[in-house]
Amino acid sequence: MTLLCVHSPTVMKISFHIIIILLAIFLPELAVAQFTTEQKIDSTNAIDIEDQKIHLMVTDFQTKRLMDADVMMKGLNMRKTVVFKNLSDTTFDLRRFRQYTVSVIKSGYMYYAHKFYPDEAAIHFEKIEMKPISVGLKTVIDDITFLGDDTQIYHKSIPALEELLAFVNANPTVELSIIGHANGPAGTDQKTDGFYRRVSEKRAEAVIDYLVQHGIDRKRLTAQGMGNRAMAYPDPQTDWQLSANRRIEIEVTGF
Repeated sequence: MTLLCVHSPTVMKISFHIIIILLAIFLPELAVAQFTTEQKIDSTNAIDIEDQKIHLMVTDFQTKRLMDADVMMKGLNMRKTVVFKNLSDTTFDLRRFRQYTVSVIKSGYMYYAHKFYPDEAAIHFEKIEMKPISVGLKTVIDDITFLGDDTQIYHKSIPALEELLAFVNANPTVELSIIGHANGPAGTDQKTDGFYRRVSEKRAEAVIDYLVQHGIDRKRLTAQGMGNRAMAYPDPQTDWQLSANRRIEIEVTGF
């Protein structure tokens, strides 16, 4: 009886085709299964993540009464902003040790935005006091960001830019100063105050360009560069603090 050698070209060719067929059958299922598992991760089963709740209230700053408004929440879903329509008072789950941004838009009221880490407590209370629009009101928009000394808007800023656009459209008579800031701690480099002022002004102009490209009259908007004169963190220790120093701020100049 003749035995077929395992190293013969015929056997190797057959084995190769069998492997290809098996991969074609099972690899798509494995790929889908992996994606599905990631989509169905239950945070309650994660040992290193503790859940807590957030109690969110929207009130009128003057009357202190609850009011309905559109509330946007970044951080709940890592892929997109979660929108709550006509919300005034609610409680829901969130993950600790994750950064969130809550923002609110309502006609006649100043745009609200707050970036935060939840309190070390079972319930994080987020009381939003909406102020009627008036000249001089300011809002810091931490989620419009720039990299390093760059003046080009970071692509992750788009949701915040869309919210700013929605605010301006919801209040067609409001006029704004778009104020840019730069990160430049003393003694870290040889760049001049003039350099930081120009960079921050170009950042403000980049935001204005976005709004104008989406239909806003440029006459309603002015750009201002603060340079590194008003850093939120004069001695930044983390990437988040560096980013916060490169923030955009808006101020009502007319209404």
